Amino acid sequence: MSLSGDKLLRNLDWNLLYTFLVIVEESSITGAARKLSLSQPSVSNALKRLEAHLGMRLIERRKGLFALTFQGQRVYEYISSAGDIISHMAELFSDEEGSLHGEIDIQIASHTYCPAFDQTLAEFHSLYPLVLINISSQPSADIVTAVAGGKLKIGICTKKIAQTGLQFDLLGYEQLAFFCGPPHPLYGRKNLTLDDLKGLAYVSFESDQPGEGLDDIARLRAEHSFWGQLAAVSANEEEIRRLILTGMGFGALGLETARPYVEQGQLFQLPPYDQLPISKVYLVTPENNLMSEIEKRFLTMLRNTVKQSVRDLYFNANDLPEADQSEAQSPFDQ
Repeated sequence: MSLSGDKLLRNLDWNLLYTFLVIVEESSITGAARKLSLSQPSVSNALKRLEAHLGMRLIERRKGLFALTFQGQRVYEYISSAGDIISHMAELFSDEEGSLHGEIDIQIASHTYCPAFDQTLAEFHSLYPLVLINISSQPSADIVTAVAGGKLKIGICTKKIAQTGLQFDLLGYEQLAFFCGPPHPLYGRKNLTLDDLKGLAYVSFESDQPGEGLDDIARLRAEHSFWGQLAAVSANEEEIRRLILTGMGFGALGLETARPYVEQGQLFQLPPYDQLPISKVYLVTPENNLMSEIEKRFLTMLRNTVKQSVRDLYFNANDLPEADQSEAQSPFDQ
């Protein structure tokens, strides 16, 4: 190592590096100050000190512009990698003291029903109550993009693509059905058929397209020519449900998540009533990105929960003839 490199390592302040990391991730001095609970001048001065220490400009800042320089991008990549390693080390030490703590970020598609994920959340929190779980809702396509771009490590979505660097685990299936609200002309009517839905206004998820997460719904609509007016589109299940309740049109919702609203008379299920369309639920993670100890434990727990649910559902030895036990196969393996 050169003398200048050795001097840099001895004198470099990690606090300055971490502040720069947060500035980049928040894309602003103001956002970084808020997250770090510091004043804006303190954060701005930390950036200036780091730039002076490294002898290079890291961020171009002027009115209407906030962008990393080429050197800034390289410094960010190095700091981000170092941060993962330091975080991993800190979690190992804290775990040795019997108190795993920190944060875990998860994004999930809003219309996703996944009992294995719900069970894992409850069990993980029971084991590690000091871990803060941050969950946000995003469209499936955005979740996959975030994981592929290195901005997210754990996503739950209904979209799977063939892309190097991504791993998809099938977590389960969700049944979908069409519903309408009380103001809708089909609400409460008996003996309805699929033909009754033709030509009626429709409320759609953004992923209700061929090749997207809800392509089973898209195929059903195409097969039965549900080409009524597209009244509204959203990526969020709560907003789709709100739109259906207003009577703007009928639309698809997860069968389980809609059940309480049906029981309360706020939603009414429409045809078809059997052979319902399904949506596959996937866990998407990066193949080679370094995981923190918290993330690794959560993923291990989630995958084990899924395996156990498959065993309970499809491989109950007491329910299988002895000759069939070795040949039993789960749909998850097909």
